[in-house]
Amino acid sequence: MREIVKYLLGIVIILTIIYTLYISYNVFNFINSEESTLSMDDYVERVELLESERQQLEETFNQTSFKESSNNININYDGTPITWVLIIPVAEIPVLIDEVENELLKNGFISLRKNNNLYIGPYIDRSQLELVSEFFKETYNFETDNIQKWEI
Repeated sequence: MREIVKYLLGIVIILTIIYTLYISYNVFNFINSEESTLSMDDYVERVELLESERQQLEETFNQTSFKESSNNININYDGTPITWVLIIPVAEIPVLIDEVENELLKNGFISLRKNNNLYIGPYIDRSQLELVSEFFKETYNFETDNIQKWEI
């Protein structure tokens, strides 16, 4: 029994020494870093720099139409947003439908096939579908503007 107590005390002493060395190493690293030499003025300067960067990002966001388009969301009677889709009959598409779907997905557009039509969307912002129309015109030389309200 005495030997077990001796071994346990020995293990506790060794673990205490290891933990003390670990703490000492971390304190040594902190003392040698720039953070330990910061004065109050340096800290205030860093905070002001971060605040100015945040303000610049906020101004950039406000200059784009993202905020305006999200403020103009129309709501259905059941509380869901009104969304829009671009409907293209599969027979009118000049290339393979799988190729078109893959290309749309690569460019970040949602599409699905239903009843021999290709539905692109639904999107809350109608301007997304105008981008899809431009994409079709530029990529496949195919014009479409059949944007309709999405109904489930």
